[in-house]
Amino acid sequence: MRNLKVLAITSVLTLFIAFNTNAQELSVAESSSVNIKELPEYVIITSENTKLLGGINITIDYKKSKYKPQLEELEDLLQARKKLSIRNQTDLLNAMSKLGFDYLDAYNANAGTLGAGGGDDVEIFGSESKFRVNIVFRKKEKFRN
Repeated sequence: MRNLKVLAITSVLTLFIAFNTNAQELSVAESSSVNIKELPEYVIITSENTKLLGGINITIDYKKSKYKPQLEELEDLLQARKKLSIRNQTDLLNAMSKLGFDYLDAYNANAGTLGAGGGDDVEIFGSESKFRVNIVFRKKEKFRN
């Protein structure tokens, strides 16, 4: 029931924002040093609906990855205001396609958070957590090694 309410509220807010913002023109920044040949075959991008006036926060987990510099640069290209400034998942899918990646899958990335309480009333999962989606991309066939 709680998930249904959250979904309904999220849907209404998304529609409100969609009707009150202008379409974003997608173009790949020429100044970017992102090179498709240097990126890994698979990339997982986490998008998080957290911004007050619409838009998404984009993160790529590159800790201890041998591709860390390339993934950091890709994250910056997608997120930075002076570059692509991706503000929704549709633009993210289109941008990754233009960069040489195909969409494979998406899955919920929400992690349960500890709730406030004591004794038997401790809520372990389902507290107020941010809505996150992991989107899996794979290099297009012509760019694979």
